[in-house]
Amino acid sequence: MKIFIQIIVFSLFALSVYAQEKGTFSGQLQANGNFFQRDTTIGASNTPQYDQLKTGGEAWLNLNYGISGYDFQLRFDMYQNSNLPNPQGAFSGQGIGFWQIGKQVDKLGITVGNYYDQIGSGIVFRAYEERFLAIDNSMLGLRLTYDLNEDWRIKAFTGRQRNPFGVENSITGTYSALVSAVNVEGFVSLNETTFIAPGIGVVNRSLKDDVIRNIGADISLNNFDNFFFRPQYNVHAFTAYNTLTLGDFSFYLEAAVKTPEAIISPTRIVVDTTGQVIEEYPLNGTPTETGDNVFGNFLVTYQRKAGSVLYGSASYSRKGFGVTLQAKRTQNFPLHISPGGNPIQVARNFLPPMTRENSKRLTTRYNAATQELGELSFQADVQIKFNKIWSGEANFSNINDLDGLLLYRELHLTGKYKKRKVPWVVTGGLQFQQYNQEVYEVKPGVPLVQTITPYAEVVYKFDRKKSMRMELQYLNTQQDYGQWIFALLEYSIAPKWSFSIADMVTLDPEKFYDKSNIRISNTSRPAHFYTAYVSYAEKANKFSLAYVRQPDGINCTGGVCRYEPAFSGIRMTVNSSF
Repeated sequence: MKIFIQIIVFSLFALSVYAQEKGTFSGQLQANGNFFQRDTTIGASNTPQYDQLKTGGEAWLNLNYGISGYDFQLRFDMYQNSNLPNPQGAFSGQGIGFWQIGKQVDKLGITVGNYYDQIGSGIVFRAYEERFLAIDNSMLGLRLTYDLNEDWRIKAFTGRQRNPFGVENSITGTYSALVSAVNVEGFVSLNETTFIAPGIGVVNRSLKDDVIRNIGADISLNNFDNFFFRPQYNVHAFTAYNTLTLGDFSFYLEAAVKTPEAIISPTRIVVDTTGQVIEEYPLNGTPTETGDNVFGNFLVTYQRKAGSVLYGSASYSRKGFGVTLQAKRTQNFPLHISPGGNPIQVARNFLPPMTRENSKRLTTRYNAATQELGELSFQADVQIKFNKIWSGEANFSNINDLDGLLLYRELHLTGKYKKRKVPWVVTGGLQFQQYNQEVYEVKPGVPLVQTITPYAEVVYKFDRKKSMRMELQYLNTQQDYGQWIFALLEYSIAPKWSFSIADMVTLDPEKFYDKSNIRISNTSRPAHFYTAYVSYAEKANKFSLAYVRQPDGINCTGGVCRYEPAFSGIRMTVNSSF
């Protein structure tokens, strides 16, 4: 790594001398620090941070330099006792997390090093970063783009996916699998109001011998004889997509398939005394075949299956009105850099979510993670501006598995009152949810969670700089942890200061302590989850300090979700751009 950095520095110096011109330089720093305060009354315990380490944090420094048509990017990553990669563990490591050199030579674009990219909507390939979900699956290799003309481009790339948390004290590794892809997309104008933007893509992932041996050993150890198969070295994924624009209407359709490969499929099988498979059913299901002829049921860890995804959307928009419809069918489409491992960190693709991206504290308590093995989903969103004062939105989403089992359903209604020359704005909303906790959180035997969540927000402006924001939310459910209430008060002095205090309270403390397996002397005492926050901004620098006490739950971004345990302590952040 030292030699690599020396080469980069020498190259920059040589280019500056050769070009005899000034380059452009920019950067950004983001740093987070946590102080962990052990709190057994909410389950903030039994991790290294709470029990021994007490402190942890992360930092990312991005540097960008351009000169003579060359673009250089470098990012330093640091993790110290971090719980981002594993919420139950502590990871420490630092080093160059991203580097890239790019050059445009006439119509040919050349990129070497790390890069982020995607094909279509990302169904067959997407390399992206989502730091606070511990996702950074950038590619390390070569990417070429060639512009046939102003409307058509060919893209080809090859490399290996970054494995930032594979070894303690190292964030510079890659997975051994090789990924290669070709993508062609363009734009065609049929007339002044009608356009199409078609594209096709092909992705290949090739596994190494050691990975194949490990998968084969797992298949032999855990699979029933009738399900034994040899894992494939290569998997190919194909996609075709097109955007059609007709005036105020827009339509998008994408169809993707992938060749059969070994996927982890949590299925049980029932066989008779002759060894013949007579039934397959999911882990949370119940076998219908019983009797003396039943030999037993076995967990199938790997199965050889092909996959497919069909995704489409239609939208209409004009002044004061917009509607969007989306639908998706997914079957056996985990496309990982390796069939095993953490499904978030080894994901090689991205399946578009079919739910509203909520932002309120209680409306995000239950989130629907995208189901790679099977999902039939639909979403409709309508936004309307009734007049200069009133506007509103209605969103409905429904997700079933391929056998018709309800996984998630949401109806979300919002309204907003904003009148010119009036110093306050009022927003109100109402959310209805049905959430299959048994599937999303792998909790066998629990009932379907049903919630009703009304909320209101008021923003009052004292003058051009000073404002007050108030939030009040209430979540009603008879399942899981029961009812909650949330209140927030925020005071801002633009552009420098912001202060806020908030509290989230469980109104059914017996349910909370029982389902959290927390043992305290008085289970009738409500559990309060306080937050106190202050931030200060000065030009390109922003600092924040917060005391946070929050319950465990699911954290989601764009349909990608992961479980996060309870947190108690202090959080600090620094953001700077230059």
